[in-house]
Amino acid sequence: MEALAQCWFTRVHRPVRDRHRDSDGSMVSTCRYCHRQLVSWDRSNWNLAGGLDVSRLAELTGGRTLTLLDASDDLIVRRFPIRHLDNEADVEAFKQELRAQYGLDEPGTTLVLRDSAPPRKRKIRLSPPPDETPLADPL
Repeated sequence: MEALAQCWFTRVHRPVRDRHRDSDGSMVSTCRYCHRQLVSWDRSNWNLAGGLDVSRLAELTGGRTLTLLDASDDLIVRRFPIRHLDNEADVEAFKQELRAQYGLDEPGTTLVLRDSAPPRKRKIRLSPPPDETPLADPL
């Protein structure tokens, strides 16, 4: 008889180090605990692959939303459509309002606010080469 995997208790699947990009743009990996195939669209939230992902379907058809999740119960508390907001500054202000209203910055809270927008590309800043000091003449 096999023991239950950690992800069965926590409802959080963690991918193994080996990951690859699928043809539809998603990241595919295997759960390190239950060894089932996983899929992720943002590299931070991993779900079981091979089924209907209702959250992903809602994101594709309903436009951009902010989703309030209860991470301990793996439950969607509420979705906030934000297509009425004009720019990214308004979206950030709305996020701050929601963080204050639902106490997301309080210690011990299990609520998490997720944005359905694709992650922004990070700009890699290359540091300038260090100044090379000439070596002292050994003589």
